[in-house]
Amino acid sequence: MSEAASPPPNQPVPPAVPAPAPVPAAPDPFQLEILNILGPGAALENVGKLPTFRVASETIVEVCRKLQAAGFDYLILITAVDYPAENRFELNYVVTRFSQDREFCVVTDIKREVARIETVSDIWAAADWQEREIYDMYGIRFDRHPDLRRILLDDTWQGYPLRKDYVDTVHDVIKRPY
Repeated sequence: MSEAASPPPNQPVPPAVPAPAPVPAAPDPFQLEILNILGPGAALENVGKLPTFRVASETIVEVCRKLQAAGFDYLILITAVDYPAENRFELNYVVTRFSQDREFCVVTDIKREVARIETVSDIWAAADWQEREIYDMYGIRFDRHPDLRRILLDDTWQGYPLRKDYVDTVHDVIKRPY
């Protein structure tokens, strides 16, 4: 009997049939409810376990008011991500209902050179100090915020330490390359 050719030792065996491309999951009823509330300008992005909805930055106050009116009574957090190569900041608003064990994220982008957006602290009180922290660390201004000032750093601090292009020449801090 003839032996089939076997691959050399320590070499992976190529798959016989290529794996099919993953099929994006259809929105579940909760995600459809959120899309319906947010309206036609929102886009669902399945990027992990937390449903994420991208909206235009100009609509953030309108979107958050709609969510509050629909019973989403708690803003868990707001955070920012700096993408200097793309000249933008991404703002992430994680929202829930106390009566429901489901949360989701509303994401919007703003340009780095503008670095401002409307506050949502008049919609959800939890936004107040979180917006101040984002201002303190990234320099993003929240228009109409009732008390936008530094919350973590001294008033004399120069710059915004969570921006990826921030250089601290005073404190001899070693910046990690990530």
